[in-house]
Amino acid sequence: MKRKIVLALGIMIGTIIGTFRGETAKQRFITKVKDRYADERKIQHQEILLDEFELSAFHTG
Repeated sequence: MKRKIVLALGIMIGTIIGTFRGETAKQRFITKVKDRYADERKIQHQEILLDEFELSAFHTG
C-alpha cells in the first residue's frame, strides 16, 4: 500500500514537472523515484550470510 502511494505521488509530481520543464525532466524524475524505492526494497530483503565460525558458534550449546 505504501509503495503504491509513493509511486502515485511520484507520478503526479512528475506530471507537474513535465508541464513546466518538459517530458525528459519528467521521465528522469519518475525513474529516480522508482530506483530509490527499489533500492530500499532490495536492502530490506537482503539476506545475511554467516561464515563457518559464526555458524559453529550459533549452533553450539
